[in-house]
Amino acid sequence: MSKFFRSFPLRPQTSLPFYCDPVKLFVAIWLVMLASMQFEISYVSYPHFSLAVILFLFSFLSFILGHYFVRLICKVNELPQENSRNEINIRKLRLFNFYLFGSSVILTLYNVMVAGLPPVFAFLGFDTKPYFDYGRLKQVIFPLLMALFVNSFLESSTIRKLFYSTFAFLAMLSYVARGSMLLMLLQALIVFSIRTSKGKARLYLIAGVGLIGAAFLADFIGSNRTGDAIFFAYMQIKTQYQQWPTIYLWVISYVSTPLSNLCWLVDLAHFDHVTWSFAYPLLPSFWLPSNPHLEFIENSKIIDGVHTYLATYFLDLSYFGIASINCFVGMISGYYSSDRRISRYYLTSSIFLTCIAFMFFFDFFAYLETVVQFAIQAVAQYYFMKEYRPLATGVTKGLGIVANS
Repeated sequence: MSKFFRSFPLRPQTSLPFYCDPVKLFVAIWLVMLASMQFEISYVSYPHFSLAVILFLFSFLSFILGHYFVRLICKVNELPQENSRNEINIRKLRLFNFYLFGSSVILTLYNVMVAGLPPVFAFLGFDTKPYFDYGRLKQVIFPLLMALFVNSFLESSTIRKLFYSTFAFLAMLSYVARGSMLLMLLQALIVFSIRTSKGKARLYLIAGVGLIGAAFLADFIGSNRTGDAIFFAYMQIKTQYQQWPTIYLWVISYVSTPLSNLCWLVDLAHFDHVTWSFAYPLLPSFWLPSNPHLEFIENSKIIDGVHTYLATYFLDLSYFGIASINCFVGMISGYYSSDRRISRYYLTSSIFLTCIAFMFFFDFFAYLETVVQFAIQAVAQYYFMKEYRPLATGVTKGLGIVANS
């Protein structure tokens, strides 16, 4: 095969780790949320665990309903084990990554010109704007950097791979965008897990080391961005827990607090009319309307302003909203779980799986940055990838994500 083409066999769903299976990942994230809530590390942690369990069961049933509905109505044509391959046109990949890199550089330099040094320089004592106020067009810059980081590992050149991945990581770090960095790293892990020939045991070892590294990264950024004293006060951490290593507290609080907040909202808020605030994150930041639910969100029992992926749907549409979003996510899950689409469309499926993995914190499903990155990676799949599937007669043909002739 030409040096300008690289290919690898498509892995069946059964050979992928659990975090590449949307159903298993959905259940795992909910179990982690429920387990972390048991610590009750905050003075305002929701005291009734039963409500959280009810929300999980209701969400899971809605998710499974959507999942198997799509599996039943779609023609499931599982690819043969042998000869089904994904091929990358390296020349087109390099051109695509170059465009991502160039666009990212231009927009990053523009922010330096209009807003000064990025927030990361505050760690070194420089006077900079707070991370949440710094810069413009971040809803475009972050998806570009995330796509560049993920796609850099598809490069055949080690120099290009290191250069693009390092640039994307440092550029994202300069914005102190901890959440987007974690999303980016998980997407890269999922793409690696789908494309590699390594066994599950080695993948779980790599994922475990990566998870520990990501936790230390989040702790480092959080401690420098906020400070431990402010963190304890803002999250209302109980005195007996303040002696714990802050890395534990960051992880537990960021997983348990949104679920606690959701339970408070379900307990305190009373639905009286339909609103559509769940769609607001799909709008550019300068078009965002005022939140119609501020009276509930600003309650003293709600801290950090995050409420899992479900809160806005509940406030907008009551329990119908919870059922609808979970059924919708389940339908997408059913689509990707059929016909080995997780392996076939690994760039876009990794985004969907990452949205599930971080649903404990925020609704990344209806989020402009997610939509922009999904569009970028969908174009990438069409532009520099091609899929080969054998016919029943044994003749191989290209079914194109694209015909890279």
